[in-house]
Amino acid sequence: MTVKIVTLTPRQYHRLTQIALWLLALIVVSGAAVRLSGSGLGCSDWPNCEPGQLIPEANFHAWVEFGNRLITGLVSIAVVLAVLGSARRVPNFTRLTKWSWGLVAGVAAQIILGAFTVLSHLSPPIVMSHFLLSMVLVWNSVVLEDIARPDKSNRNDSLIGRGLRYHAQAVGVAAVAVILTGTVVTASGPHGGDENIVRLGFSFPYVAKIHGSAVVLLVLLTLSLVVKARELEKSLFKRRVSIALGITLGQAAIGYTQYFTKLPVLLVGCHIAGATLLWIAIIRLLLASSSRPTEGV
Repeated sequence: MTVKIVTLTPRQYHRLTQIALWLLALIVVSGAAVRLSGSGLGCSDWPNCEPGQLIPEANFHAWVEFGNRLITGLVSIAVVLAVLGSARRVPNFTRLTKWSWGLVAGVAAQIILGAFTVLSHLSPPIVMSHFLLSMVLVWNSVVLEDIARPDKSNRNDSLIGRGLRYHAQAVGVAAVAVILTGTVVTASGPHGGDENIVRLGFSFPYVAKIHGSAVVLLVLLTLSLVVKARELEKSLFKRRVSIALGITLGQAAIGYTQYFTKLPVLLVGCHIAGATLLWIAIIRLLLASSSRPTEGV
């Protein structure tokens, strides 16, 4: 009996990396839904929902929390397939395998942090770490998906000068500042995942103003980068700058609206989803500004 070894074309493997990326983005949003619905302690144990009980009973908060855990399972499957697929991709490319293993390490760390989040009764610093690790995982996944693009070597990009590259990096630093200050705002605000959770001891209006200042800086830097990139023709970099600016402006509008309307849950959820999309857009912009060669893809 002959065993046929399954192989993947570059396009098929790229599709796998896309699935992994958007599942990782989805779990950020589902994690936010747990917190915003007050379901952070819907399940009091880990990995069981309750001691000796894997599946929750008919309880809304328990099922919201358990649903987030199920999505974590889907993410784990997608990550395993990304690793296995990198070994079965023809032609093989070592960088893909290395970056896919990064996802494995990140998801394993997320599972451990998830357990600590529940067992620490939603300690704000642990919850913040959980979200920030998700952003690291999204970064890893975006890079993996970008490397795996089968049409990458056929892109007709204008040459990106050093000035534009440094400006793009400044945009990236500003985006990191926006995300970091955003987690502090969230940990200081009213939506802690449970009404009895103690929040960070910062003044909410004060940290919100710091976050807002970081957003203004990001808008100005991205807008000026759009102006600088306007002379590039048929450029992936130029398109990605425009996308990043559009998402940044949308995020700023949602952020200020939610602040002045007393943080309605729906808008806060949209803001977190937007932050994830913005982070993806910024990473793709930085990748488009990179001059790293792509041989072997």
